[in-house]
Amino acid sequence: MFKLSKLLLLSGLLSFAVLPTMAAEGSNTVTAQLQNKSAIENWQAMRFGLFIHFGAYADLAGVWQGKQIEKLGEQIQRHADISQQDYQEVVKQFNPSNFDADAIAKLAKHAGMRYIVLTTKHHDGFAMFDSKHTDFDIVDYTPYKKDLLKELSEATKRHGLKLGLYYSTPDWHFNGPNPERNPIDGKISVFGKVSKANEDFQVAQLEELMSNYGDIVEVFFDMGEPTLAQSKRFREVVKKYQPDALINGRVMNNQGDFLTMPDNHVPDAPIVEYPWETPGTFYHTWGYKSWVKGLPLEEQVAVQVRKLSDIASMGGNFLLNIGPKGDGSILPYEKDVLFGVGKWVEKHKEAIFDTGLNPFLKLDWGQVSTADNTLYLHVHQWPEDNKLVIPGLVNKVQRVTQLTGDKAKLLINQIDGNTVIDLSGTTKDPYLTILKLNYAGALEIIPRHSKANSHGIITLTGEQATKHGKFGKESYRSMLKDFSRSWYVDVPVAGSYKVKINYKMRYKDKDFVIASANDQLAFNLKGRGHKVKTLQSFDGNEQTIKVQEDLGQVSHSTLGKLKFDKVGVQKVTLKQGQAFELKTSLKEFKAQDQRYRAMNIDIESIELIAPQH
Repeated sequence: MFKLSKLLLLSGLLSFAVLPTMAAEGSNTVTAQLQNKSAIENWQAMRFGLFIHFGAYADLAGVWQGKQIEKLGEQIQRHADISQQDYQEVVKQFNPSNFDADAIAKLAKHAGMRYIVLTTKHHDGFAMFDSKHTDFDIVDYTPYKKDLLKELSEATKRHGLKLGLYYSTPDWHFNGPNPERNPIDGKISVFGKVSKANEDFQVAQLEELMSNYGDIVEVFFDMGEPTLAQSKRFREVVKKYQPDALINGRVMNNQGDFLTMPDNHVPDAPIVEYPWETPGTFYHTWGYKSWVKGLPLEEQVAVQVRKLSDIASMGGNFLLNIGPKGDGSILPYEKDVLFGVGKWVEKHKEAIFDTGLNPFLKLDWGQVSTADNTLYLHVHQWPEDNKLVIPGLVNKVQRVTQLTGDKAKLLINQIDGNTVIDLSGTTKDPYLTILKLNYAGALEIIPRHSKANSHGIITLTGEQATKHGKFGKESYRSMLKDFSRSWYVDVPVAGSYKVKINYKMRYKDKDFVIASANDQLAFNLKGRGHKVKTLQSFDGNEQTIKVQEDLGQVSHSTLGKLKFDKVGVQKVTLKQGQAFELKTSLKEFKAQDQRYRAMNIDIESIELIAPQH
C-alpha cells in the first residue's frame, strides 16, 4: 500500500534546487534562495498563460513571392531564404494599426489565463519595443511609431494579468547580410554562436526590457548556443532588475529557473524535479500564416481544454499561443477558440488552479487533480459501459458528484481494489467532464499493476508502460521524452523470474537493462527494422519529408532471470544499457551513440515467469 505525501497531493508546488539570484552575492544566499523559491511557487500558481507570436513576419502571412512557404511562419525569412535587404523592406511596411492591447488582455482573462508572454524580439532581430540601441524596432523603423510592448504592459496591469517577455538569442539582423548558415540544410542558422558584440547588444536590450515595462513574471529565451559565461550574464541582467522574474531553461547552460518542454508536449507522469511549462499552439506554425487552417472550432476547443487538463494534472504551466495578423488583429477563429476554452475554465477552475498532482499511474480514461480529501476526475475518454473505474484507491469514498450542473450523488461501488462510478445518469460535457470525489482519511493508493495468471506468468504490455523523460537546462536539446519505462507488478512469490520480451526495433542491436528493486538484468536486443522517408502532413496544409522508422516484424527473445526478494506490488523498470548525457554543445551531444538518445523500441509485451513454472 502506498501513502501519498501531502505536499505532492495538495500543493503541487514542490521544492526545487534553485540558483541564488545576483542579489545573494556578497549578502545572504539563503534569503535569495527563499526569494527564488517563492517566485517559483507564484509562477506555478498561474498555471495558464497566453503566448503571442507577433512581428513583421505576420505581414507576409506565410507567403513569399507568390509561393506558400512551408514550416514556421515566424521563421519565414529563414525558410524562404529572404535576404536582409528584402526583409528590411517588409519591416518598413509593418503597421499593426488594429492592435488592441486591452482587447487582447480581456480575451486572455476571459480564457482563464493569468499571464501573457509577447515575442519582444524574434530571430529576425526586429524589436517590438522602443530600443535605444537600434533603429530596427517598431518605433523607429515602421509607420506604427508606437511602443507596442508598452501598450501591452499597461493593458496587462489594468486587467490584473502578469507580463512575460520572449527574447530570441539568435539575431539575423545584427549578424549582417551574411548570417551563419546551418551546414545541414544551408538555411540561416537558429543555433549560431553569439558574438561578443551581439552579447553586449543583447544585454543592453535586456536592461531596457527589465527596466521600462513594470514587473516581469517570465523571460522566455529561445534557440542559439550561448556560452556558459553569456548565459550567466543574461541571467544576471534579468535578476538585477527583476529578481522575481523566472527564466526558462533555453537561456542554456543550466542558468534557467524552469524547463520549457517540447512544443505541445504532455509527459506520461508528473515532473517534480523542476518547475516546467509547455508552449502550445493551434497549428504547426506559431506566427500568422493566411493559408493554414485549424481543426473545426468545437474540436479545437476540446483539444486545448484537454491539453490544459493534462498539463495542470502533471504540475506544469500551459502557455497557449495566438498569432495576430500583420495589422494586429486577432483571427476570429483563434478568438472563438479562446472564448470556448474560457467558458469551460470558468466552470471548472476549481479542478485546474491551486490543485495537486495526479497521484495515479496512466489511466485509460483521463487525468486526476487533487485538493484536501478531494480527487477531481478529468474524464477524457468516456467509458462505453458508463462505468468509470478508479484502480487502487484504498480510501472510503464519501460521495461523487459532477463538478458543474447536477449535484446529485453518483452511484459508486468499491470492490476488489477498484472504485467503480456509474455515469449512466451523468450529463456529458462536450469538451471535458470533471467529477468531484470526496474521500476519508489520508490518501492511499495501490498503483495499477499486473498480476500473475494461472500459469504464473506476469505480462507487461507496451501500452501499460509509463514513459519517463530525461530533462535538463543545459541546452535546447536537453529534452529526451522517452528515456526509460516502468510498470508495477504484483509478485506472488519471491525468487528469480524468467524474462521474455516481444518487441520491434529498427537498430541492428542495442543494450538494455530491466530492473526490480533488488536486481537488474542486462541484455542486448537485435533489431530488423530500417529508416524510411515519408511525406508528413502538418494540419493538411504543410508537407515535408520526414525520416521515420519501419520497425519491422515482431522479434522474440528470452533474456535471462530477474530476482524479486519480496512479494507484493513493486516497480519494474526498463532502462537503456548505455549512458546518454545532456550536453551543452551540439558537437558533444552528437558525439554520443545516438541509439541511446531515446528508447526507440516498440514493446508488445514482457513476460515474467514465476520460479515454480
